[in-house]
Amino acid sequence: MTTINLSLQKKSAARLVAVQCLYQMAVEGKQRSAEACVAAAKKQLSGNKAEQKQIIGSAIEPNYPLLSALLSGVEEWKEKITQRVDSALSKDWKRERMSPVLLAILECATFELFFHKDGKPNVIIDEYTRLTRRFFDDAEVDFVYGALSGLVKKYS
Repeated sequence: MTTINLSLQKKSAARLVAVQCLYQMAVEGKQRSAEACVAAAKKQLSGNKAEQKQIIGSAIEPNYPLLSALLSGVEEWKEKITQRVDSALSKDWKRERMSPVLLAILECATFELFFHKDGKPNVIIDEYTRLTRRFFDDAEVDFVYGALSGLVKKYS
């Protein structure tokens, strides 16, 4: 395993944990700070290979600075992220009918694409499309790819 590959895996893990944290907050109806989510993730995952395999799918710790940036960024830019995500929805894909996991994926991706800007749009879209495939079938994967690609064309 190369260092670059390990770095990419840690970023993918951070994206997955961020989506899981946003999902958990949506389901519980409780708001938690980015710091609290990151602290909980560190407590659960740090040095715990079994827990890492269960939650992330492989024995790897997330990139905690990216995890923190994603969660605090989604919180900070919530209004603009919501506007952009809503602009990508259609009569077939309404917010009220969407899974909280799908919304969390779109929120994280939208933050990363427009407000974090620490990666190339095509790489970020690919990462979140791949992440979507972990939870959903082709229809949702295609929707996420189309929505994110459409947002990049519209707002870049």
